[in-house]
Amino acid sequence: MKYFLTLLGLPLFFASSVFALGPLSLGVKGGVATTSAFSDTTQSGPGITQRTFSDSKDYIVGPMVELRLPFGIGAEVDALYRPLHLTTQINNSLTGKFSTSSTTSSWEFPILAKYRVGFPILHPYIEAGPSFRSLGGDLDSYMSKVGITAGVGVELNALLLRVAPEFRYTHWGSDSTPNPGVIHAPSNQNQVEFLVGLSF
Repeated sequence: MKYFLTLLGLPLFFASSVFALGPLSLGVKGGVATTSAFSDTTQSGPGITQRTFSDSKDYIVGPMVELRLPFGIGAEVDALYRPLHLTTQINNSLTGKFSTSSTTSSWEFPILAKYRVGFPILHPYIEAGPSFRSLGGDLDSYMSKVGITAGVGVELNALLLRVAPEFRYTHWGSDSTPNPGVIHAPSNQNQVEFLVGLSF
């Protein structure tokens, strides 16, 4: 937790230096996933049924850096932490029914080209580019680490602070075959997130 608080505090701590960076903008981005990380899937075998699903939506938070170029063009790179919540329910005809819940760390790294419309106060924008992620635990053995991201949002200039709410869609690649002995919880390849960026 201290590590994440430090990450969030860095853009504010170095705010005075950011203004000297010219076209570079630093900030924090956070929000919530509106889709589940895992598909709601039921798998059956002789005398046993297993259901895997996400029991809650995940929060997302992390630092961002943007290169702002003329004519509304820019590029943004984020490092977003997202805990992936997974619940597994097993119904065994011999031992009965039980469930387990777990949370696995995920870091997402979207690299996005942006185009911003230059209205006086509000600046609508679109963005698109590749995304990469690093997964913890057994998920690293089969969940895709590469995807394509696109988003739309609007940037509001409030004195020295830029506030930018947006919706993002990411399509991750297909799951691969997990290592032997790993319970396969099929991922949801299509992810939608609502994020708010605060930058200087």
